[in-house]
Amino acid sequence: MRRGVKPEKLGSEKLLEMEKDLRLGKLWDEWLTAEISSLQADYEVSGILTGMKNMQTNRLRTARRLMRIWPQTSYYEKYKFTPAISLITAKNQKPRVKISCPENFLKVPNSLKNSWPYLKGLWGSAGGLYLPKNGYYLTLIISDEKISKLASKILNLSGLSWACRRNEFTLRNHDDIMTFLCNTGMTSSALEFDKTVMFRSVRNRVNVQRNYEAANIARTVKAAREQEEFAKKFLERGTSLPENLKNIAELRIKFPDDSLEELGKKLYPPITKSAVKYRFDKIKKLLEK
Repeated sequence: MRRGVKPEKLGSEKLLEMEKDLRLGKLWDEWLTAEISSLQADYEVSGILTGMKNMQTNRLRTARRLMRIWPQTSYYEKYKFTPAISLITAKNQKPRVKISCPENFLKVPNSLKNSWPYLKGLWGSAGGLYLPKNGYYLTLIISDEKISKLASKILNLSGLSWACRRNEFTLRNHDDIMTFLCNTGMTSSALEFDKTVMFRSVRNRVNVQRNYEAANIARTVKAAREQEEFAKKFLERGTSLPENLKNIAELRIKFPDDSLEELGKKLYPPITKSAVKYRFDKIKKLLEK
């Protein structure tokens, strides 16, 4: 542990590092480099292109993936062309890539088997995985209304609990996100996501427990100080004090930091925590009178 750094801060730093590494590194690296069969390549290309707005994207990795798998598609052999890619730059804006190719050849999945490579491509050009401070979600945001309706039908094939709002489709369930990542060929990212979520969950439970214990200690200390004040005022009343109340008052003054249970064990015969509390309540009532 670094000197002067609290354990919870180190936990937060590690969690942020894990989330950043997954969301910006491992996930997209795996999506970009994953191997794929010829038939799957056809559907993934369809997903990539239909996820773009006006055949443009500011995700340069999406264009790289498209060109990487294009030679494996049936389009490459059948139509004898490669998509033309041009870079569009504008002041104060991210560079954008424009893809030029005919759209009428794109294949649309009609079964669950073919829908996963299509969804992988669609997610690569129009989706993301997010891990905000609370919760996590995987999303697809499709700008074209026609494609959005098509995507809705294809997403229904997946059997996952997609939440739909206008042109935005979202998964918030841990198991559904894991299923999506695994079925789109991003198994390592799924495991990293699971590990990150588990780390966050354990860290949150530890923080809750720590806060509970701190609050409990604070309440105990406050109650002990009040009991000490009551005990002093009670003993100042002089003689003719009930012996059982006098004994517990003297113990509290002698042992100001002990819990009620510990005070009870110091009496002879020992008494329970609730019995000690009852005696202090009685002292308080006598003082109030």
